[in-house]
Amino acid sequence: MSTDRRSAAAELLGAEDELWRQRVGALGAVPALLRQLGADPAPVLAAAGLDAAALDVAANTIPYAAFAKLLDEGARRSGCAHFGLLGGQAWHLSSLGMLGELMRHSPAVGDALRTGAVYHHLNSQGGVVFLRQDGAVAEFGYAIYHRVERGANEIYDAVLATLVNFMRELCGAGWVPSEVLIAHAAPADASPYRRLFRCPVRFDAELNALRFGAHWLDRPVAGADRHALRELRRQADALAQPELIDKLRRSLRVLLLKGVASGDAVADMLAMHRRTLNRRLEALGTTFREVLDDVRHDAACELLAATQLPLDDVAAALGYAGVSPFSRAFRRRAGTAPGQWRRDAQAGLVERLQTPAGPSPPKMAAQSPADAR
Repeated sequence: MSTDRRSAAAELLGAEDELWRQRVGALGAVPALLRQLGADPAPVLAAAGLDAAALDVAANTIPYAAFAKLLDEGARRSGCAHFGLLGGQAWHLSSLGMLGELMRHSPAVGDALRTGAVYHHLNSQGGVVFLRQDGAVAEFGYAIYHRVERGANEIYDAVLATLVNFMRELCGAGWVPSEVLIAHAAPADASPYRRLFRCPVRFDAELNALRFGAHWLDRPVAGADRHALRELRRQADALAQPELIDKLRRSLRVLLLKGVASGDAVADMLAMHRRTLNRRLEALGTTFREVLDDVRHDAACELLAATQLPLDDVAAALGYAGVSPFSRAFRRRAGTAPGQWRRDAQAGLVERLQTPAGPSPPKMAAQSPADAR
């Protein structure tokens, strides 16, 4: 990327930091949680760049970066390693506003989860919800695609706790996944995770998701109203759509999951001709290849810094043909080999200004025994 182009892209992304937003929803419970843990909420909010009333109204939004800092600072000041997990337990479908109602009135659980993924931009521009199925196995998960300086692990913990709440609302309070995959190192005490999820938990995974039997997707949603759903969809479709860069990064996260992150596939997903996509990106000072490289590099940084996954697994999770092409691509961006970058990052020697966009593997994660440490 040329200096002028890189500068323009950096300015664009900087401006979008404020555009990428997160619905407050159940984040309003964070101050009470902090007090319960013996911490003062005021400095936590201040460190996240939020005023004292920022979390008072569920329908309000805050910058996605502030959302990450809020959870990170909450964990640090409370001394609670599973702070994100506790914060996520406050979320229910009602916390999502219109999106929650769309899901609640979907005819079947699979429809509800797909609706949650399609309309997720109504509540958050920073991460993407995904649903994947491979035969008898389904995965319902989340990947960050807006860079955050810190707090990615806490976001993933919070979202996984949130997703299990949603599944229990849709399927019944006794619902349990077969396994939970978490893309960060195991904490010293994993018992809070096992208590919440009631199933094996595998840390150092290549993605963040609930894994369960695909038969649950066909379960009818109790109390669903198809007339209410039709009206809610009409209202949701009338709302503003995401900006192009946000839509592109969101689409890339989904397509990387399928291993088909080509320009033509993205253009089809965005319902525009490939040449039109190229022209619009050129006008914004970037290209499809540059955005794709950014997304993959950010995802690589997150996996390297947060997990102990072998490099060949990291390469496979990002759609590379092997360690060698992955290492070459990473070195071009970071100026160092991925192994050295990982050692520096885990020693606190790397300023992770582009903490990324959460892992997005090209195929279902291997169904290996859980490692609930």
